[in-house]
Amino acid sequence: MRSRQGAVHVIYSWLVVGLAVWQLAGLFPALELDSLRELLTVVFLGVLAECLAVPFPHGQLSGGFALILSSFLIYGPAAAVWVNGLAALIGQGIANRGNPVRTVLFNAGQYTLAAAAACLLFQLSGGVQGLVGITNIFPLLIFTAAYVTVNHLLVYLYLLPRRHSSTGRLNWSDAIRWDGLTYLFTVPQGILIAMIYKYTGLTGTLTLFFGVLALQFFLRFYVRLQVTNRELTTFYQVARFLEDKPSPVKLMEMVLRNTKKAVPFHNGVAYLRQEEEEACLPAAATGPYAKQLLATTVFVGEGIIGQSLENRKPDIVFDTRNDPRARHEEGLCQVMRSLLIIPLFSGRDALGVIVLGEKRPLAFDEKHLHIMTVLAGQASIALENSVLRQRLDQAVSRDTLTGLLSFNSFSSMASEICESSRESGFTVGLIILDIDRFKAFDRHYGREAGEMALEELALLIVSSIRTDDITARYGGDEFALLLPGAGGRRLHEIAEILWRKAREHTFLRDEGRSARLTVSVGLAEFPQDAGDAAGLFRAAQRALDKAKAAGGDCVESAAVLIG
Repeated sequence: MRSRQGAVHVIYSWLVVGLAVWQLAGLFPALELDSLRELLTVVFLGVLAECLAVPFPHGQLSGGFALILSSFLIYGPAAAVWVNGLAALIGQGIANRGNPVRTVLFNAGQYTLAAAAACLLFQLSGGVQGLVGITNIFPLLIFTAAYVTVNHLLVYLYLLPRRHSSTGRLNWSDAIRWDGLTYLFTVPQGILIAMIYKYTGLTGTLTLFFGVLALQFFLRFYVRLQVTNRELTTFYQVARFLEDKPSPVKLMEMVLRNTKKAVPFHNGVAYLRQEEEEACLPAAATGPYAKQLLATTVFVGEGIIGQSLENRKPDIVFDTRNDPRARHEEGLCQVMRSLLIIPLFSGRDALGVIVLGEKRPLAFDEKHLHIMTVLAGQASIALENSVLRQRLDQAVSRDTLTGLLSFNSFSSMASEICESSRESGFTVGLIILDIDRFKAFDRHYGREAGEMALEELALLIVSSIRTDDITARYGGDEFALLLPGAGGRRLHEIAEILWRKAREHTFLRDEGRSARLTVSVGLAEFPQDAGDAAGLFRAAQRALDKAKAAGGDCVESAAVLIG
């Protein structure tokens, strides 16, 4: 599907170029070659306007329309079309902003067709070429509207295959709004140039048009100010988002989403390093190739991205076709001409890497690198805090001696599982296991031996249960097991297996000693024995108390008690 869209895009581009060439060839005989020197001067002014144009992701702002309108009124349709096409071709060829040759030719072609359509509609609306007066106001408005409409329509169709992924610092509404303000100034300026031409010739034209160029120069600074404001807004939004302490994946998704407001890119992916491994797996991706990027892996030190991560330095690849490091690289290097690679670090630890790609060469510069470095710094701090929180939560939720869950964490999980069980209808079993006469064991063998016995019993329990079962240290010498889906006879069988294994196990064998322990086991089942998690614990505890009262070393069920 994507290759078909690419073929249609290429055909459309060359169709516009071909129609423009055909239009220029057809109008060439109508050119007034006696005014060739003046026309070349006007073309030169048009080239200056293109060189000073304010670029946008969806086009650019230029004061060149004043020349097109005045050329039409002074020299006629053929001159207006030729001046517009040549000025765009030469100007964008000189001030090339990383666009390939096909894009430069397309831009010149769409300007040519827009001028030709405007001239035609001017004539059809009853306009008189060369006349500047009230009777020509409506046709001149038609001329301007036709030029603007055809221009934007051709550009929109050109960008249509990328409309969901083409991002940048400004959106279509900004471009159209500022484009409209530009025409509000250049239309009167073009008419004024045509009016004074009869009296001053090119001298007046040059004087007035340099005023247009000056306005365009100041507009560039205004746009840059607006862009800078958006960049600062992006930093602020990222900082506000970080206050909510997002997960690493949510954080990377947010960074890529907000990056689009400050740095234009076609595809982007954020990789996070796996703990104590050299591999970085994708956490978030955006763009047409997001699905493919989520299936890729980056290894530290391998490839152009892995080397940037190993060297701890951000990198710009201006053109993957000319950069020897990227020629044999897979992934983004095969489909993107420009890459921006930003490693994420915390101290000396590599956390991950963000990679942005753009289809045209020379798409990224040092300013983009600076913006992304700041965003990456914010993300790195948040990632580090997230990792520390995860480690702290893990430490708090685990018993330091046995490594099993602490009772608080176990209790919370039991509540969630019982609630889920209520909705889905499956049973949940709970087993509480208590070591018989453990205090006497502690006094006889010592506290250190008692702790070793607890560790051994914890390992014995973990090795005897299913992967979905949850185990916790319930108290000093008590353990609790939550078994989703286990009930009835199956629950009782599991409890007896644990009781028997504990009874037959020889403790402290690694210490050159041998000791035997027995356990008392109480079990209960949800929802048969209780209506909630708290009731389930009480039911299992009552069963355990009965086992202890019977002398220990046995298994009791809450169902028996109730029955």
